[in-house]
Amino acid sequence: MIPPAAISGNIFRNFFFCALELLRLFFLFSVVFLVQCNIIAIYDVVHIAGWNSIETLIDIRTALKVKETKTMRRSFTIWLLILFIANAAHSTTFYIDRKTGNDADDGLSRKTAWRTLKKASGRKYRSGDRLLLRKGCRFTGKLLLQAKGTAEDPVIVRAYDAAGGNASLPAINAKGFLAGVHLRNCHHVVLQDIEITADGGEPLDRSNKHHRYGVYVQATGWHSTSHITLKDLFIHDIYPAAGSESEGRNPTTHKGTAIAIRGSGKSSDFLVEDCRIERTGFKAIAMSQIRQVKVLNNRMKDIGGPAIQPGRVDGLIVRGNIVDGSGSYIDPRMHGRGSGIWPWTSNRVLIEKNTFMHARGKADSCGVHIDFNCKDVIVQYNLSYDNEGGFIEILGNNYNCAYRYNISINDGARVKGKNGAHQEGKVLWTSGFVGKGKKKEGPFSSYIYNNTIYVGENSRSCFSIAPTTKGLLIANNIFHIAGRTENVLGDQDLRTDKRVTRIPGAMVKNNVYLNRSVLPATLPVREQNMIIGDCRFANPGSSNPADYIPRNEAFVRNKGIPIHRLAGDPKGIKIGLRVRGDFFGNPITGLPDLGAVEIPQQSSLPDKAAP
Repeated sequence: MIPPAAISGNIFRNFFFCALELLRLFFLFSVVFLVQCNIIAIYDVVHIAGWNSIETLIDIRTALKVKETKTMRRSFTIWLLILFIANAAHSTTFYIDRKTGNDADDGLSRKTAWRTLKKASGRKYRSGDRLLLRKGCRFTGKLLLQAKGTAEDPVIVRAYDAAGGNASLPAINAKGFLAGVHLRNCHHVVLQDIEITADGGEPLDRSNKHHRYGVYVQATGWHSTSHITLKDLFIHDIYPAAGSESEGRNPTTHKGTAIAIRGSGKSSDFLVEDCRIERTGFKAIAMSQIRQVKVLNNRMKDIGGPAIQPGRVDGLIVRGNIVDGSGSYIDPRMHGRGSGIWPWTSNRVLIEKNTFMHARGKADSCGVHIDFNCKDVIVQYNLSYDNEGGFIEILGNNYNCAYRYNISINDGARVKGKNGAHQEGKVLWTSGFVGKGKKKEGPFSSYIYNNTIYVGENSRSCFSIAPTTKGLLIANNIFHIAGRTENVLGDQDLRTDKRVTRIPGAMVKNNVYLNRSVLPATLPVREQNMIIGDCRFANPGSSNPADYIPRNEAFVRNKGIPIHRLAGDPKGIKIGLRVRGDFFGNPITGLPDLGAVEIPQQSSLPDKAAP
């Protein structure tokens, strides 16, 4: 028998929320009436008051042909205050509990929590709402979110601990579903503290069997999506039911992606932070047609394809991430090819203070490579280690891109023709490739300076500079290459010989080489001030960046040249060619030192350090 107190409590709660709904409807009709009387503008009310859940009312302004008049502000302040109060009062917290929940309950308390993601997916969430998943629970299916919060009151989806202990994160098993969490046309949403997996399974939701996502942020049709935060997620084992044609290790790849953000022209402001991603068939983080993005302090391991892949992104910061094993093939469903990150058709991209290591694949597969049609991509303060595709790769039609103050260790070991490779690994490569069958052009005004590059004696190191390259600066770098070097064909340039041609606007000056044969004589550039010598690294071949601080301090201190714009380049780098600090954050005073490390007068560099 249900206790009378519980019955009365439920009656009171239902009465309270019914009253709020009636109040909201009253205000809604009042606002429409005021608009018709030309007292207020509905556009202002909807956006200032935060009524995103009635976004379609914006169209009423146009339909009613409301014009701004002096009477529009009459009574506006008091109505706006009432709307704020009503909106704030209506924000709600919902609970999901796989262990003790019941979809027949209202979900408004821990004791009356819902049980399934399907139930939670049937509601539209508004500013200030919270959806909480109980820790220690394992949910099946997908969470489809239709949510519109505000900057002040975002919609929050996260975990809660019912037992008050250290229970594991709530886990979503999306086997057979398009995504673990699908955010469709959402604004101002925070998703955090959830584990997601989606390993195969024939589609149960009529989705495409060739695609699968951990988190899928999507703008459909003419809609947009914005201000989405994805934080402290653990996403792993993401594979669709079937493979599709690819350019990976096998003819087909199971294209599973941990996080995909697909927007429209108006989609902006995204943050992916402190997430852990492991074992995906294809990508870790993919994004397209969005602006103002930050990817910060994430950990990615055993990613089948490229770990981070921006396409048509404007304004991207990638900082503090660790990528270990892009292009992985520990599962035969994996792509088996991919760089740590490769931006394509993107502008204003800053890639700094990351670690990229152990990239594999028959082509590309660098720590960072800049694919074609980009502008202002800056690669700085990164550690690039054992990426078989190489260190520097800049493709065609790229403008004003730079690699500076990075440390590269044993990159570019791949040999064309071995283990299915169809490209050589390269220490430095510029290419005019802009797409299959298209006329090659560029890259234009590329800046490569103050990098420290080490390759051991057991590896051949390749260089390739495309004849379409226009404007190239290579200065103040340390090329500590102990093995054989070679000028190779560009793989994508279809040249049949290595005859020397001059690169317009190229300047190669003031670089350090272990010996005179490091820079191949057949390259279409000439070193103007070759410095020969050993910087005396502490422990060559290790993955610790502190081991690449030159002990031969006098050899490199203050021996760099100032970096200026190339002749014919009116822009240089948008954020500036001059930098304030080195790889470790030491300030640069006076003339720069050679390589990625600025050695203080009183050397206080760490014995062990990381970017």
